[in-house]
Amino acid sequence: MKIVYINRGAIDTEKWDQVVKESPAETIYAYSWYLDAVASGWSALVADDYRFIMPVVWKKKAGMKYVYQPFHTQQLGVFSKEYVDPLIIKKMLSIIYKKFRFAGINFNAKNLVGEEDPFTVDDKSNYIMELNKDYDQHYKSFSSNAKRNIRKSVEYDEVVEKEVPVEELLGLKRANDVIQRSEEDYKGLLNLLETIRSRGAGSVYAIRTGTEVTAAAFFAFSRTRAIYLVSASGKTGKEHRGMFRIVDAFIREHAGSGMILDFEGSNIPSVARFFGSFGALPEIYQGVSFNRLPSTLIKLR
Repeated sequence: MKIVYINRGAIDTEKWDQVVKESPAETIYAYSWYLDAVASGWSALVADDYRFIMPVVWKKKAGMKYVYQPFHTQQLGVFSKEYVDPLIIKKMLSIIYKKFRFAGINFNAKNLVGEEDPFTVDDKSNYIMELNKDYDQHYKSFSSNAKRNIRKSVEYDEVVEKEVPVEELLGLKRANDVIQRSEEDYKGLLNLLETIRSRGAGSVYAIRTGTEVTAAAFFAFSRTRAIYLVSASGKTGKEHRGMFRIVDAFIREHAGSGMILDFEGSNIPSVARFFGSFGALPEIYQGVSFNRLPSTLIKLR
């Protein structure tokens, strides 16, 4: 099998996106336009005329290129219309190891990476649920805590709005973010969400208390999945259990569609409990890293 490393400009985006679309691991993260939106630089490993493809997202620092996982892109790895043999993944990793000094990559849940030196492999948890039943059947799988919080939220008589401006969601997130982010990070997120919406692939669900959005979530759609990509709650939103109401409204609307609701994690126990309370189940994916940096060089980040 011939595997070639090619730069972004040489990628046949039509062939690339078709492979992603028909892959068992299909997800919005791997489409060329999405990668263009989240990464300033990316290349690819391509085998046998796009039979197998792997995006390689990189940056350059201190004169060296390194591979990283961009924000809001939980899983990448190798995509194909067919089963991906671990030996193919091994070959692709060996090419990356020779070309880069440092890497941290999340493979998709359909990939299996062998734990061999010089690579460090970590198992990570995602939570997903297939919306293949009617709403009442899904509701039966909700935990008693989820049902109680949904009922409490309904008591406030607030309507779940759709197509709320992205700026309102980001304003709420900015004011309540648990992670310190730069202005550049927020601009990048705005660009990503606007790009997704411009392609008709995203929607904001929000709870408004009076004139103020107090809880909101952005769902990004691909052929098989809806990803709970960004969410935010203010003090009132938390008190009113707004996120329980938003997720319930989404499940109610899309029940029976066969779509996979992808919660994007989490390894944080309290967040995992929230996702699991709707009947979502854990799905393991693997993070792979290596480090060939000189010991005197500060770790790239």
